[in-house]
Amino acid sequence: MGILTKGIFYLAIAGAGAAFATRPDVDEVRTLFRERLAAQITDGSIMPADNAASQALLAACQISPSQCARVLEGAVSMDYTNRYLWASVRASAPGFDPVQCLAAFERLVCG
Repeated sequence: MGILTKGIFYLAIAGAGAAFATRPDVDEVRTLFRERLAAQITDGSIMPADNAASQALLAACQISPSQCARVLEGAVSMDYTNRYLWASVRASAPGFDPVQCLAAFERLVCG
């Protein structure tokens, strides 16, 4: 094995160890999701639902996005699946399309 191959191998092992050590648990994912939700409410990038009640709630949320994110989080159902090096999260709420997220390296990335 050459020095370059050994370096790549050890780098892959270190990356896997870092991913395992920094994978957010369920409570951390909920906190990251609440922060993401509050940021989307603040900048208006959250997509309003089709029904009028959800739109009214989101309009009222502009007053206090962080408090509203806490309230909305209660309506969100999360499926957390531990994949050892990362976590797969599926969040769904009534009136909104489900969101698939990936939790790794103390981050939550949703598509």
